Amino acid sequence: MPFKDQTVWITGASSGIGKALALAFASRGANLILSSRNREKLEAVKAACPDDVQVWIEPMDTSDYDSIPAIAERVLREVGPVDILVNNAGISQRGIVSETPIEIDRRIMDTNFFGSVALTKAVLPLMLKRGTG
Repeated sequence: MPFKDQTVWITGASSGIGKALALAFASRGANLILSSRNREKLEAVKAACPDDVQVWIEPMDTSDYDSIPAIAERVLREVGPVDILVNNAGISQRGIVSETPIEIDRRIMDTNFFGSVALTKAVLPLMLKRGTG
């Protein structure tokens, strides 16, 4: 399926699945908004994308979900509507559950769940208004 002239926002885009998705969407003509905590790695992903697609870098820590509405508002104003949102950012903890401090559990939920909810809530109204996304 071609994605020419569609804009895809991918969180966790600096490595792993997010990076692979960014390169796959770009190879099919999608314009990208790439987010993660690491600007340098995002720049490397951007450099690996074809020259005929537009790529915007938006560093963001999804665990800081209170900052997300303002970031999304600025991105939507400067870039335009998002056609596809990929909430891929996430962290994990390897260890014994009974020995994992609650602060770690909270950070995981803030990053993996609440950050995704916050970004979705920020992007969804325009998708609904446009009837697409």
